[in-house]
Amino acid sequence: MRYWLLFLSLIFSFNLLSQYLSVQGDWALPMAAPVELSAGFGDLRPNHFHMGIDVRTGGKINLPIYSCEAGFISRIRVSSVGYGWVLYVQHPNGFTTVYAHCTSFAERIQQVYLDSSMVRQNNEIDLILPPDFLLVQRGEQIAFSGNSGGSTGPHLHFELRDTKTEHALNPFLHGFSVSDQAAPLLQGLRIYAVDASGYAIPGKALNISLTQKQHKVVLPPGFLDQGSKLGLALEVTDYFSAGGRSYGLFSAEALSSSNERFAFEFDEFDFEDSRYINTHHDAAYARASKRKFQKLFKSNDNPLTIYAYDGNGSFEIGAKDSLQIQIMLRDINGNETQHALLISNPHEKLLSKPFYEFQTYWLPDAAYNYQQGSWTIKLDSFTFYEPVLKKLNFQAKTIGSAQTIIQKPIQIAYQFSTETQAQKYCITMNGAALPGKFEHGKLTATTKILGTWGLKQDLLAPVIKENPNNKLDSTSSGKFYWLVTDDFSGLAYYACFQNGKWIPAYYDAKTKQISTQFKVPFQENEVLVLLVKDAVGNETKKEWKVPARAPEKLNIAPSE
Repeated sequence: MRYWLLFLSLIFSFNLLSQYLSVQGDWALPMAAPVELSAGFGDLRPNHFHMGIDVRTGGKINLPIYSCEAGFISRIRVSSVGYGWVLYVQHPNGFTTVYAHCTSFAERIQQVYLDSSMVRQNNEIDLILPPDFLLVQRGEQIAFSGNSGGSTGPHLHFELRDTKTEHALNPFLHGFSVSDQAAPLLQGLRIYAVDASGYAIPGKALNISLTQKQHKVVLPPGFLDQGSKLGLALEVTDYFSAGGRSYGLFSAEALSSSNERFAFEFDEFDFEDSRYINTHHDAAYARASKRKFQKLFKSNDNPLTIYAYDGNGSFEIGAKDSLQIQIMLRDINGNETQHALLISNPHEKLLSKPFYEFQTYWLPDAAYNYQQGSWTIKLDSFTFYEPVLKKLNFQAKTIGSAQTIIQKPIQIAYQFSTETQAQKYCITMNGAALPGKFEHGKLTATTKILGTWGLKQDLLAPVIKENPNNKLDSTSSGKFYWLVTDDFSGLAYYACFQNGKWIPAYYDAKTKQISTQFKVPFQENEVLVLLVKDAVGNETKKEWKVPARAPEKLNIAPSE
């Protein structure tokens, strides 16, 4: 029994070690070894690819973060969303490293942030620094790990970028590595009818049962139209080790019996193109089924540079014809899985009909403008990734659906008859307030979520809830916290003041908590102020006055 337990412990240790980050060449680790990963480069996320790797911190914050190489701090950014507290370090070797979701920075870097924030009187800053201003050494501590911004739990998000192009690079191709003995696993396969522009034709998709590595598929009647081709999509899981964590796929390739081939490889991304993840995988199907199928074909409007070989990846098959396709899946360390696919089309002829009718579908390269009554709706060209069935009803105030995937926000506007009438109104989508602006009696909002829109007035100001741990006395550390909630339009502005002087603060959008560091020790009768406003201007202001110190009692010994 003892030997069996020893064997299991060795296997478990191997699985853990296989997920630990190591470095080659001049790089140092961004955190103290061992560095265990929780996410890889190119993982599929909602509306974007994962542009780096995630380092586990065991649910803790305030762990030291180190610069991976000598260089200088080129950018300091603090935001309540996105990367939160983040540092960019530019290195002489042409790379920039990025350290995101920090809770704070090393002292001298933190002071630069505080000084800049005070000068601008802005809690959220994006500071670009010159090369000789904040030099750092290899292995120098630059920050503390945290859970700031859009993070869903404490961790370090680490990126490697090409300084010149600002593209996110796969760290595993540039000196960072992880042991990986497990080949990718093909879990699902879909076949699509694809038009000449590389768009999947609605209603023309087949889910293939993966019972063996040689899959035989017979196309149903009417699956292909004149001029349409076949496209593949793969549901893949990749592990660094058996029983370990799952990560995103590195590369996939398809080769047909007619020598047509297509592939993608997650080597680097342009941040501007990351939203095209919604056309790289079948985003609509993912929303409906919670399963993500990555396409081995692309539309002509897809600008992602991860694809290889000519064409759009769709394969030709005629009437009474068959096609063999070999699928190769590879991870970053070269572990490979192969699958063979035999597709037959036994039908005498193909249907001849148009794929899309302009009157029926919103097409990606077209713009649309609608107006009815006081409402106007504007859709710019390339609002959509692919043709979308038109759904617009002014009476029901519906456009598309919550499942509709769009890449550019649409504009919804309401024209009021008088400016007084427009006081405190928001345009809504599916009951939630949209960010908007009011000019010349017109309220305009934008949204990337479709569904049911409307109009709602917001007359309630945000609520500030006291934290019982806030101590307004001589023993205070000066670190205060408040919970700030708003019933509808959302928090749009916050500021703290100490005796009328603006003090830096930070808002955590996840917890709806504002924190600040006042200067201590407090003086008698000092006034502390927290001011918050919602998106339509409703405001709440709270003041606290430092109490006067109680007079010291004299300890006089009684006379004899």
